[in-house]
Amino acid sequence: MRDTRGIVGEEFEHGAVAFFDLQAGLRLAIWNRKDIAHDTKLIQTPPSLTEFTLGHNVGSKDEVDKVMKQAKNAGATITVAAHDTFWGGYSGYFQDPDGHLWEVVWNPQWEITE
Repeated sequence: MRDTRGIVGEEFEHGAVAFFDLQAGLRLAIWNRKDIAHDTKLIQTPPSLTEFTLGHNVGSKDEVDKVMKQAKNAGATITVAAHDTFWGGYSGYFQDPDGHLWEVVWNPQWEITE
């Protein structure tokens, strides 16, 4: 694992996040629970062992829209429609049929390589 810059986004309310590079094209993001509740517009519940979001990073806004449509067509519930984010990206959230929460996101500062 490469070194991370530590926590970024602290200048934004609900924006603090720590990113960890795991391998080429794969990053782990760790957010505060209250910030996930705020961003997803869901009520924060007591902690559970299954509480997290899965992030799917793509290379463009169009790809976000495409993946969100595919998820909906596959039975997912859209919790937040794709939108421009406060930090300059574009993302949307859905819950898959098993209840897992996903964010589909395009970050203009990250190059996605295949």
